[in-house]
Amino acid sequence: MDDTSTVDGPADERSDDSEGDAPTEQTVDSPNLLLVCVDCLRQDFLHRDAVDTPFLDSLRADGMECTDLYATATTTTPAIASLLTGAYSEHNGIQSLRRGSLADDVDPMAEILGDAGYHTEAMATGPLMPETGLDRGFDAYECRDEDASLFGDWREDALDRLAGLPEPFAAFVHLWELHEDIHVPREYDTREYGETPYGRALSALDREIEALVDIAPDDTVVAVVGDHGESITHRNNPLRLAAKSLRDALKYYGGVDTRDVAERVNQYCDRFGPDVDDHFLENGHGENVFDFTTNVPFVLAGPGVQAGTVDAQVRQIDVLPTILDALAVDRETDGDVVEPGIGDRVAYMRACGASLHRERNWARAVRYGDAKYVEYPERDWSPGVYDLSKHPRELARVDDPDLEADLSERLPERGVDPTDVEMLEINERLEDLGYL
Repeated sequence: MDDTSTVDGPADERSDDSEGDAPTEQTVDSPNLLLVCVDCLRQDFLHRDAVDTPFLDSLRADGMECTDLYATATTTTPAIASLLTGAYSEHNGIQSLRRGSLADDVDPMAEILGDAGYHTEAMATGPLMPETGLDRGFDAYECRDEDASLFGDWREDALDRLAGLPEPFAAFVHLWELHEDIHVPREYDTREYGETPYGRALSALDREIEALVDIAPDDTVVAVVGDHGESITHRNNPLRLAAKSLRDALKYYGGVDTRDVAERVNQYCDRFGPDVDDHFLENGHGENVFDFTTNVPFVLAGPGVQAGTVDAQVRQIDVLPTILDALAVDRETDGDVVEPGIGDRVAYMRACGASLHRERNWARAVRYGDAKYVEYPERDWSPGVYDLSKHPRELARVDDPDLEADLSERLPERGVDPTDVEMLEINERLEDLGYL
């Protein structure tokens, strides 16, 4: 497989038809957009004293930060599909890492901004292959090898490409430096920059994100987001690896409801390791909808952005309409604009990555009012209800029929199952990434 897949869109073939409700074209005075999506970036690590992130700290101080935003999925492709469309998988068509492509009736960010006169480019990686349809609307779409990193030679290519974009531009930059396997630059591989390789890599990445922003013109709206979070604390513990292998064999291949035993193990092991919200028997992302894999950052800064902190619970589908609002581009999405002073919104999320072992183990969930409801559509297991005011680390479920009934009614219509749609021909790429 080639290291880079690039699609050049018809930048010079846009229709001049002004009939209908086509948006007003932007001018050279319109702000640019730099959307930086850091794969596996957890919200809590932006506030962690043990991690050294002076640039992201300054961006949060100067712009708008959402502290309680939740990913729509805990695996990359469907999460970024929601990010770029402002729609859940039930609408945008992308169901999991390798099932479903972008629906024809959904307008992605690149098409919306292209129609508004923006030059649009994407520097993506990981599983975001053109086969997913996420390249639609981009004037140029690069899906580079996952080893092409801001910590290596690709850094200069990325900076040169950003520096040469025609204005106004909308650039989407997807970064892989926090995804396993993590390689920490030598100068940051000390406890001064974090207790874990994840934290140290984030400290190093902070400087590289600053370089990307610095190369952009001053009149650029900057958004830094995560696609989903990550379990990091016990990744290389051999005891955990053995215990999780047994749990997975029973749960994924035997159909055994292992939650009671797993909760007891997680409660016991919670006393060990750094004070990080993780579960001992969880590995990475895609298998669960716990907060450490769903709560992701969203920071927006630049011309016209109202500074402040939004503590209300919001959703990944709200990112695109908020960005469009900052750019004064009018287009309706399934999400809503985020701004200081809003109230909580019901957050819907799915586990549809590694949890699709044997194609039957995916989960749907809603989070609202300090509580979470999780159901397993292809298993006969009872739903799980978590009272986050009593158990903020989600180490124990509660028996509360009234809460369960209230939250279950807030789930959106189920729609198509992830396993009932087309399988994309990207297995070679997914094998290279370690997903298969």
